[in-house]
Amino acid sequence: MVQAKPCAICLGECREAIYIYPEVLLQFMELLPPCTNACPVHTDVRGYLAAISKRDYTEAYNLIKANNPFPSVCAWICSHPCEGACRRAQVDVPVAIRSLKRFVVEAVGARTEESRATGYTGKKVAVIGSGPSGLTAAFDLARQGHQVVVYDRSREPGGHFMASLPTFRLPREVLRRDVGLILSAGVEFIPETEVGRDISIDELRNEYNAVIICTGLWGGRGLAMPGFDHPDILSALPFLKSANQGERPRVGKEVVVIGGGNVAIDVARAALRLGALRVKVISVEKREQMPASAWEIAEALDEGVILEPGYGPVEVLLSSGGIITGVKVQKVKAVFDREGKFNPTYEPNVYQIVPGDTVILSIGQTPETSFLEGSGLKTGALGYLPTDENSLATGSSGVFACGEIVTGAGLAIAAVASGHRAAGIVGRYLRGEKALPVGGEFKLLGALPEEVAKKVPLKERQGMPSLPPRQRSLSFLPYEMGLSEDAALREAGRCMKCGLGARVEPEKCAACLTCQRVCPYGVPVVEEHARISVEGCLACGVCAAACPAGAITLEALDEITVNISNESYLVIFACREVCTSITRKKLKNISALYESRLVEIPTAGALRLEWILEAFEKGAAGVAVAACGPGQCRHPGGSASCKGVLERARTLMAQLGIPSERLYYCQQDEGEDLIPLLENYYHRLKIIDTN
Repeated sequence: MVQAKPCAICLGECREAIYIYPEVLLQFMELLPPCTNACPVHTDVRGYLAAISKRDYTEAYNLIKANNPFPSVCAWICSHPCEGACRRAQVDVPVAIRSLKRFVVEAVGARTEESRATGYTGKKVAVIGSGPSGLTAAFDLARQGHQVVVYDRSREPGGHFMASLPTFRLPREVLRRDVGLILSAGVEFIPETEVGRDISIDELRNEYNAVIICTGLWGGRGLAMPGFDHPDILSALPFLKSANQGERPRVGKEVVVIGGGNVAIDVARAALRLGALRVKVISVEKREQMPASAWEIAEALDEGVILEPGYGPVEVLLSSGGIITGVKVQKVKAVFDREGKFNPTYEPNVYQIVPGDTVILSIGQTPETSFLEGSGLKTGALGYLPTDENSLATGSSGVFACGEIVTGAGLAIAAVASGHRAAGIVGRYLRGEKALPVGGEFKLLGALPEEVAKKVPLKERQGMPSLPPRQRSLSFLPYEMGLSEDAALREAGRCMKCGLGARVEPEKCAACLTCQRVCPYGVPVVEEHARISVEGCLACGVCAAACPAGAITLEALDEITVNISNESYLVIFACREVCTSITRKKLKNISALYESRLVEIPTAGALRLEWILEAFEKGAAGVAVAACGPGQCRHPGGSASCKGVLERARTLMAQLGIPSERLYYCQQDEGEDLIPLLENYYHRLKIIDTN
C-alpha cells in the first residue's frame, strides 16, 4: 500500500500504483475533478491553478511536472482534454488551462534540478525509441535506480516532438529543455542507431535485463486510387520533417491536403508558410466530425487555409504531360456505418474538381516494423505490436512495448501516460514481482448543479495573445505570445476549485439555518444537521465565516494564520479578485506598506472574526479589509456579506479598548487602484498612535 507521505521513489512505485489502482490516488482526492480525470496523466490541475493564484509559481511548476516529464512541451502543444471537461463551461467557457501551464513554465524559467536516483539496482533497461512514451519510461526507470539506455535512429531525442511538430507550434529550445532534464536523471541516449540494422533485438535482450519498444508511428497510409502513385505526391510526415529541418520543401501555388486530423492541419499551415498561395484541406468528415482539434482548425482558417469538408478523394488529375493539376472528389453521404465504424459511403455522381499542383497525403500514420524481423515478435493485422493488457509483455521474455505502436495514434499526453505505466510494470518485473491487474474507474465529481451555475458571476476568459494571422503565416516563428502575469492571475481565478468545498461536522451543527441563509449559491440543505453538496459548493467560505457553532470547515481557509513580525504594522485581508491589483510586489514598492501582511481570501464574505482579533492580539496596529465592488467579485454578494463580521469585530474591539479606527474597510470600484487608499490609512494609523 502506498503511504500518504511520498516515499523516496515516488516517481517509480507510487506512479505505478496511481496508474493501475485509481483508489490509491483517491486517498488524496475523495472525488476526482473532471479536469484531472480527463488528463491521461491525471495532472493536479486544480492544485496548480490554486498555486498560480497564490503567485507560488514554483509550486505550480512542481505540480505540473509531478506526473509529466514534458511540462514545457505540453504547455505549448497539448490538446488540453482537461479544458473539454472543465465544469466552468457550465457557467460560461472553460478555464484556459494550457495557457496557464505555459505561463508557469515561462515564469520559473530554465530548470536545473537534480533528479538522479540516490542508489542503483544493478539492472539495465534498453528503450527503443525516444518519443514521449520512450523518454517517459526511461525517466521513471532511471529514477527507480536502473541503468537506462535509449536507442534511436535520429540525431536528437524527442521523436515526433522533434521531427514532425511544426516549429511555429513548438520551438525546439522548449523541447530540448524538457529532454535535458530527462537525460539529467541518468538516462543515456545513443543517437543514429537503428535497431534491426545496427543492433538487433536479440542482442539487446542478451545485454539488458529488460527491453521496451516505444517506436511510435512513422509510416503514412496511401490510397489505392488512380493517380495517387504519382512520384510527386507528398506524404505528411516526411514533408513536416523536411520543413522543420529548414530544408523548405518545394510546394506549388495551389496545395491540396487530404486528411482531417491535426497532422493534416499542421501540413496545411506549414504549406502556407512555405509560400503556397492557396491551401485547401479535403476531409471526408464534416467540420464538426474532423478529428483535428477545433482550436487548431480555427487558427488554420484564420491564416487562410480553406476547408472542403464532407468530400473524399477519387482520383489525382494529371495533364497530358503527367503534371498534377488537381484532385477529383466525391461528396460523402456518411462517414461511419451503423456499427460506428469508419466506413464512408458516397453520394452517387456528385463530384467536384479541386485544382492544385501539389498534393499532400495525411490520412493516417502506420507502424514501421521492419526492425522486428528475425526477433520472433509478431505484429497484429494492422501492423501494431500486440501486448498483454496487464503486463504489456510482447510474448518474448523481458520484452515489453508501449505507446502508439501498441495503442495506435493518439494524444501526446496519452503517450506519456503509456510510458509511465510501462515503467511501473517493468520496475515490478525487474524486482521479480508480478504485474498488477488494470484497475477500475475513478470516482468522479459530478456536474455543477444548474441552479448553482446560474448564480456564478460570469468572468471573461483571458485568451492567449498571438500575432495577427497574416503576420504569423509568413514564417515558422512561434506566434503565441504568452499570458501576462495579470492575465494569468485573472484566468486562474476563474477556476471554481471543484471538490474543495465546505464540510459540515454534524456533531457541532445546531441546524440553525445560518449557512442556508448566507450561501450565495443556495447549496446548504438543513434537516437534522446541515448538508453541503460537494458538487454544488464553490468554496467561497461565506458559510464557514458565518457559522456560530464553528461546525463548517474549509481546508483552504482553515489553514490561514495571521503570522506577523514585530515590524508588521498593517494586516490586509483582501478578496482574491482585488489581489490581482494589490500584490505583495506592489506593497513592497511603497515604503509605508513595505512590512504589511497581505492575506488573500476567496471573497470578503469569507472573512472570519477570529482572524481580525488574532491580528490585533499579535500586535498589528491596524487591519484593513479590501473588497470587490458590486458585480466584480468571483462570488455573488461576497462583499456585502462581510459587513456583519465587521460590525461584530468593532463591538468586540470597543469592549477590549481598541479604537474602531484601527479596522478599515474599502471597496474597489472597477479599475480603481486601492494602494493609495491603503497608504492613506497607514498614515492615519500613525496619527492615532501619536494621539
